[in-house]
This record gives sequence, C-alpha cells and structure tokens, in this order.
Amino acid sequence: MKKENFLTLGKKVKGLTLLYIEDNKGLQQQATKVFKKIFKNIITVDNGEDALAYFKKYKPDIVISDINMPKLNGLEVSKMIKKIKPSTKIIITSAFDDKDYLLDAIEANVSKYLKKPISITKLIEAIMKAADEINFEKDKDIFEHYIKDVFEHQDIILILEKNEEILIVNNKCLTFFSQESLESFREFFLNFDKLFLEHNNFLYNHDDIDWLKVAKENSPKLFNVKMADKDGSSRHFILKAYQIPKKEETFILSFDDITELNLLAVYDKNAMQEESLENKKKIIYNVFEIIKRNNSTIRVYNSYKGLNISNNAVLENLSEEEVTLKTPYLQQKVIKINNYLIIESELFPAAVLCDVEKVDFKNGQIFIKDYKFIENMPSKQEFIRVEPEEKDRITLFFEEHKISTDIKIMDVSVGGVKVAMSFLPAGFKIGDEVIVDMVFEMGVKPVIVNAKAEVKSITELKKEFEVVLCFKDVANTKKHLTEYVANRQMTLIREFKRL
Repeated sequence: MKKENFLTLGKKVKGLTLLYIEDNKGLQQQATKVFKKIFKNIITVDNGEDALAYFKKYKPDIVISDINMPKLNGLEVSKMIKKIKPSTKIIITSAFDDKDYLLDAIEANVSKYLKKPISITKLIEAIMKAADEINFEKDKDIFEHYIKDVFEHQDIILILEKNEEILIVNNKCLTFFSQESLESFREFFLNFDKLFLEHNNFLYNHDDIDWLKVAKENSPKLFNVKMADKDGSSRHFILKAYQIPKKEETFILSFDDITELNLLAVYDKNAMQEESLENKKKIIYNVFEIIKRNNSTIRVYNSYKGLNISNNAVLENLSEEEVTLKTPYLQQKVIKINNYLIIESELFPAAVLCDVEKVDFKNGQIFIKDYKFIENMPSKQEFIRVEPEEKDRITLFFEEHKISTDIKIMDVSVGGVKVAMSFLPAGFKIGDEVIVDMVFEMGVKPVIVNAKAEVKSITELKKEFEVVLCFKDVANTKKHLTEYVANRQMTLIREFKRL
C-alpha cells in the first residue's frame, strides 16, 4: 500500500485507540507491524478474557478480532463490548464464511466481517470506514451538544412541541413559569391557553380561535401575545411557531419578551393619539428591530395610478440614521416612481408610510429616510381602485342642481369614486346625497354609470377639495364598474411594465 495512503489513514485515526485480538502469534506480529504505521495507541492480546479486561479499562474506539480464540470467542467478546460501549467499531476476521457466523456477526452489530486470508487493502478500507463513522458520530455529538447548549441558554422562552406534546423546553421557560422539571411543565402546558391575556390585535383564545393552531398554521408569522408573570404583572411577548424542516408537526415555539420596549400602548388607539411624533417614530424603530431579529418579512405596498403593487421585503440594515430593505425589482420600480412606500406587518397596529431617499437597483436596496403611522391599511382596502384616463368624465348633481365647477376623477372603484373639486357648493357636507354621472371611454362602447352616492369625506387641500363619494346601491352599478375596473387594471399593468 502506498505511503501517502497510510498517512491519510493516520490522520483519520489520530487520537483513536485500537484493540487487536488474535491468538495466532505469527499473524499477530505481522499485523501489528502494519497497525503501528497507522495507530499510535495499540493494545494486542491473544484471548477473549484479556481483551474484555483491557476494553473495560481503556475503552478503545476500534476492535479487530478473530472469531476462534480460547476462553471467549470473538463474537462473544463483541456482544459484551457493545453492551459496555455501543459506539465501538468492531471488525471480525475469520477463516470461515459459515452462514451461522455471519448471522451471529450481524446480531453482534459488527462493522465489518473479513474472511482470511485478508488483504492489506481490504483491512485498511475497513479501518478507514470505521474511523469515518467514529469521526462523524463525534462531530454529530459535538454539534448536538452545541445546539442543546444554545437552546438551553437562549434569553427567550423556547418550547419544542410535536402534536401538542412537549418534547423539550429551555431553562428560561422553566424559570418564567416557575416549573421544576420538564414533567411538571408538561402538566402545566395542558392549561397554557388560560395564561394568555386579552389585548387589542393580540393572539389569545376567543371566538373559537385556538392560539396554538393559528400560530402553527401561519408559521413563521410573528404574533403579539400578553401573559402574566409569577408576580401577576403583564408581559408582552412576540410569539413565533417555527416548523422543523422534514419533521412533520414538529415546531419550536419561541416567546421573546419585549415588555421593556413599552409597546403595549401601540395597540391602544387612545394612548397612541397622545404619543408625540418622536415617540411614535421610536416605537416604529423598535418594532423594526423585533422584525429583523426574528428574520421576519414585511409587506410593501405602492400604487401606480391606483393599481396596487405589493411584494414581500426584508429589513437588511437598521440604525437610528438609516433603514434599508430589499424587495423584488418590480416593487423597486414603482417605489422609484412614487418616492415612498407603505409597510404592513402583523406587529404593527397600523400601516407605516416611509419616505424613500434612494433606490439602488444594482443591489436591490431601498433607503428609507423617514417613517410614520397612517390609518389606512392597504391590505384591508375593501375595493380595488384605479385611476381613469384623462378623457373619462364625471358630472355631479347636488340638491337637483348640477355642480358647476371643475371636477376631476382621482380614482374609481366598484364601491365609490374619489374626486378633486375646485370649490364646494354652499351647504355641501359629509353625509349629503349626490347624483353621480360618469362616462368611461372603453373600447367601442363607453361605460356609463348613473348612481346615487353619499359624501363620505371632504379634505381641503391648497388649491382644491378632495371628496370621497360612496355609492348607495352598489348592486346597481357593480356589473359595469367591475368590468371597467378589471379592464383598466390590465391596461395599467401593461403600461407599468413598459416603463
């Protein structure tokens, strides 16, 4: 065998001990010369009883044993060794290939059965395979020990659960819930849902909602939960149910205690109204930190002429001076057009409007310079709105008179229309009824809509008024407007892609 092969094997078996059992003195001496080129630690014996005594004392890693020996044969010794140290790799050598011997060797869980006379090549291959298995198992043990150590010492509550049966919990979990052992926590977990406290937009059991089922079905979505500690004080946690890959119905439940960030007020509208703009911005930043720490995604929204464009995004860099996120190219394009974006996350009670400083198309980065809460959530928009073409017309009638002013359609939906008016008629207010006449030039035959509407909101701008009108009988206009909105959407999508 080549010298470099011995050197390679020598590296693999470094630190391992070999126990060689052979009663044939001549063969023992020849084989030992070969083994000394590979192993630094070798124990050589000529009978089973001595082999077992040495094994109990030194616990060697690899055993090479003949079958036929005085006192105890190789297979008997192998079975005893495996009971003492199951990880030991055993190579059996024999001049016989009797079927019973082979079956006994399998029962003894030996690594390799070699028939004499044995070639050096086959013996070295068997040793190399045994060494690889030992090193793999050691590395696996180190890794599993490391993972367990990390699991135990995390500063968040961790629960490994399968089909609502608790497999493992960490020390933080036992300490927080004042449990002495895994067994006592399993009993405690049977009524775990009763610990969750009701809070606006938080996860807890109500209206046939099972918190654990919801968390697992939406893995790895983040949820706000509130629980009381052992002193009765309310604690605010971020809950995530992470499904273990390729492990059916196995989840890690993590509870990250963020009480010190004082975010509970975020979900109380009255309390939030009293917060200063500076405090609101700090609250948003704190939530950004939680999202980033949990590797969670956010949803980014923009519009192009009323057409909603939305994609997932991830927070990349986060500091008091700069926030950057990554999102797909299509979203980058519309962000560049608007110079703003709207963010939604399950952790925010409202949407967050962000001013954009720069779009880096090369690296896919969006640089945000400022952000604030807004009331409207794009995901909760009742109707799809689109911006019509300039040639589309609208006429309004109020108190049986045509409103004689410049009126422009800002956007339209199945449920209503938003218009810009240069001035308002006398007495025109929220709650009033108007008649809406709209003509949309679409294809050969225009779409004509005539409907009653209610004034929903009036916003005074610098040079005009923004008025939102909601149709009183949506069913009456639904067919025509649904067709128009769908066709207008397709036109806007093609237009946007050409930009």
